[in-house]
Amino acid sequence: MRSEHIISTATNYWASHLGCSTEAIFAQPLHIITHGADLDDYDGIFALFRGAAATISFPPDCVESLRQQLPPQPLTPARFAEAFSGSGFTVIGPAYIGYAENVCPPVHPVHSLTGRDVTAVGALRAVCSEIEWEHGGSLVGEYPSSGVFIGNELVALAGYEVWRGTIAHIAVITHPAFRGRGFGRSAVAHIARVALTAGLVPQYRTLQSNRASIRIAESLGFSQYATSVAVRLNRAA
Repeated sequence: MRSEHIISTATNYWASHLGCSTEAIFAQPLHIITHGADLDDYDGIFALFRGAAATISFPPDCVESLRQQLPPQPLTPARFAEAFSGSGFTVIGPAYIGYAENVCPPVHPVHSLTGRDVTAVGALRAVCSEIEWEHGGSLVGEYPSSGVFIGNELVALAGYEVWRGTIAHIAVITHPAFRGRGFGRSAVAHIARVALTAGLVPQYRTLQSNRASIRIAESLGFSQYATSVAVRLNRAA
């Protein structure tokens, strides 16, 4: 992380999201809290790790029973995820969370998308799986988005959502037939620079196991800030 501005912006966002103070969020190896307003409707556990510190937010109705499943300290993202890997849970993560204050320019031609590109976006969505689109797709017009075209075909799309007026949370998806050629990287580069111009801090999140995706982020100028693990409760199980 290269500047205090980036660190403080990220810390302010996550402290607010978790419903704790900026002083407390990473002040100890294990900080247990219950869901605040942002996570009030999330039926699960959310953990955020930075360095040797972690804050874990539990649903208030089952915090005591769930915290008993935590492994002994030192607690790591991998050990936390493993502790909740049973049939009663769905684990998402560990996930890399990175931020950038400067981003390398795109290598491929990219342009900002408008309403005229809705058909091309729909065609890209049609060739991707539902889960791929859920994690990486963007709706043109709702927030800024950038695209790489080969002829008239949209082969990579990146967009962002604005979180609390400060964070530009980036999503990216590439056409299955055009992956591994840098088109997604160029789309991310373009949209991240759009976010910076708008005075926002671009955020890149991907699974920690996706080393290729992390290499793309870091090659563009993103640095890791924290690691997250989300655990959805499968109460029926």
